[in-house]
Amino acid sequence: MPDTPKTGKPEKFCNQCGQKTFRPQRTIKELLVEFVEDWLNFDSKVFKTARMLAKPGALSRDYFTNSHHKNHYVTPIKLYLILSIIFLLMTKAGGFNVSNVQIGTNNLSEQERAEVQEALTDAQEQLGDNSALSPEVLKAIDNAQAQADTEETDPVVLALHCKSDAKDIFHLWPQWLDQALEERIDKLCDTYHDISYLPEEKQKAARSALGLSIVQNMIEVIPQTVLFALPLFALLLSLFYVFKKRLYVEHLVLLIHSHSFMFAIILLYLGWYQLVTIVPQLQVLHLGWFVFIGLIVYLFYTQKNFYQTGYWATIWRFMLYGLLYMVIFSFMMLIALLIGLMSA
Repeated sequence: MPDTPKTGKPEKFCNQCGQKTFRPQRTIKELLVEFVEDWLNFDSKVFKTARMLAKPGALSRDYFTNSHHKNHYVTPIKLYLILSIIFLLMTKAGGFNVSNVQIGTNNLSEQERAEVQEALTDAQEQLGDNSALSPEVLKAIDNAQAQADTEETDPVVLALHCKSDAKDIFHLWPQWLDQALEERIDKLCDTYHDISYLPEEKQKAARSALGLSIVQNMIEVIPQTVLFALPLFALLLSLFYVFKKRLYVEHLVLLIHSHSFMFAIILLYLGWYQLVTIVPQLQVLHLGWFVFIGLIVYLFYTQKNFYQTGYWATIWRFMLYGLLYMVIFSFMMLIALLIGLMSA
């Protein structure tokens, strides 16, 4: 590393390329200064990116027209990953209220009630001598048997109804995945079956905990699942704008930015939801529909501004693409549900 001729100290920047020179032998002060500089620079990028992302299609246009884009804004993949990590942390911290999830239904058909009754009888025969059971377990079984004959059946009755063969529920390929899922469903049904024999006051909490573990695992893999689906979404979008002669990567970057914005809005809504739990008076402000409509309007103008199309040309493309998007998205959510089942 060359020294400056006047001071004899190492130069901070290369006199040929202008890049900042790297000197491994640094003091604690220099390390702290470097950390602060890097953080402030990144912090500045975050605010600039947020302002540009709030303008439909603006960040994506700048990415392909500004050669110095990465010097001023967070790159698309990094932006998506940062928001995904925050989304994961928020869900783990209780951003989504899934504590009341229960597996079951209160509306059973006559045939289903008959199956429940038969399952209860079989269970009692397998148990043999009831004297070995605690009074709480006997009471839970009696309650379940009584409720099987009523119109309003408690979800706990489905603990035994769940014992139907998992092979009749899913048929997946490859075979090893189908077998693994069947085994996992059988184990979950066994677990739910065992809840029937808990004390009645503990059954609701146990059902909620089981449902929570499945839904929570599903929610946590949504960003990763969507990320893997983005190339397919981009291919589909390229077909709608094939005459615009855009590169495939342009459609992909636009979708990354669009989904990043959606995750950002969801995170803000989760923050609002947590605030409502602290200040219940804010419940009068129903922001859910405003958020949904706002996202639809934002995504519409994102396509219109990025592809520079008229209103009618954008409307039919947006509606048809949105329909196909929801079909694929539903399939991806099914995959997320399967992952949740496998991880529960």
